[in-house]
Amino acid sequence: MTTSYSFNDYISDLRGITAETTNESDIFDRLGPRAQRLVADTSWLKPEYYQTDPEQKFGVHVLHEESDHSLAVFIVSWDPHNGVGPHDHGTWALIAGIEGDEQNTSYARLDDRSRAGYAQIEIKSQTVAGPGDLVCMKNGGIHSVWNGSDQVTLSLHTYGMHVNYTERSIYDPETNSAEAFKVNLA
Repeated sequence: MTTSYSFNDYISDLRGITAETTNESDIFDRLGPRAQRLVADTSWLKPEYYQTDPEQKFGVHVLHEESDHSLAVFIVSWDPHNGVGPHDHGTWALIAGIEGDEQNTSYARLDDRSRAGYAQIEIKSQTVAGPGDLVCMKNGGIHSVWNGSDQVTLSLHTYGMHVNYTERSIYDPETNSAEAFKVNLA
């Protein structure tokens, strides 16, 4: 018989793993299977997690955050035929698909980061992440997300730090601009 794996188990494992290592690859290798185990049983999801912010076209639902803003866990809900442009997180990110497919586009930064407000990026790869799939991004990674379906999609996002407390940017590849990026919380 398989024992259930609760959200509290996940937070306990998250704290334990990050207390033992700061190596992002090790965190992904150890935490990824636990995130997949958590999202495999969706009985813990609440109806409000499907709500999105009308202004930003996605919802950010904080499930956990340490008192120093580290180790933040969110459910992110994406409106149909919407997403967010290229951005970074200012920390490592481990994302596990819950419901629906989300297109993730990864970008390479080409400039030397010496000019404030300027960033030259190009597409590196594109993947579709569905239920149980993982997207792991080291600090400094840049990606965009798009929900091309007719339904709200959900994903579990685990970060080394709450993204509104990091220095992060959203990028415009057409104008080569980079601006500070904060999200509205549900």
